[in-house]
Amino acid sequence: MSTNKILDKRKAVNRTFRIRAEWDDFLRKEAARRGISVNVLMNLILRRCASFDKLARGYNVVSMTKRAFHEIIKVIPLETLALAGEKTGANDIRNIMDMIGLPLNSDSFNYLFTRHFGGPDDAMWFRGYHHNRKNVDVFNLQHDLGRGWSVYLQNYFASYLKSSKIDCEIRVYDYAVNLRIPRSSSTL
Repeated sequence: MSTNKILDKRKAVNRTFRIRAEWDDFLRKEAARRGISVNVLMNLILRRCASFDKLARGYNVVSMTKRAFHEIIKVIPLETLALAGEKTGANDIRNIMDMIGLPLNSDSFNYLFTRHFGGPDDAMWFRGYHHNRKNVDVFNLQHDLGRGWSVYLQNYFASYLKSSKIDCEIRVYDYAVNLRIPRSSSTL
């Protein structure tokens, strides 16, 4: 399935199904807590299931609390985190694209960035924002896991971009990473 087909399927369909009363109660309470409708909540749940959970089941993802993950990252030297990101990024990203059936191009990278790793609505690894400028694609990754996570992310994405011969300017902050990819090299 092409990336455009994935990204352009915005047509709504009506679907009727039965759920247990306890799940309906949960959905109504959770939607109210978030200030959204049950319909919007269900679409968020389904999007997560389609874009991450299905992939995670086949990719041996480890789940842990954010606090535990943060404590682990804090004690690992920055050089080790950089090396780990460099070793895993290129192969992971290509493997994920292959598993989802996406071509290696900029649309697929944008899709992975905003839907798999973390968009502003449903962050997994970070809250990700993509901006199209005149001649550059800007990807901003916001998180609250400290400098070590920024260093890992920097090297993870740089590894993929370098292996794909994509020029990129990367700025690293304690709680953010900024990728600037010139549009002329955005063939990813």
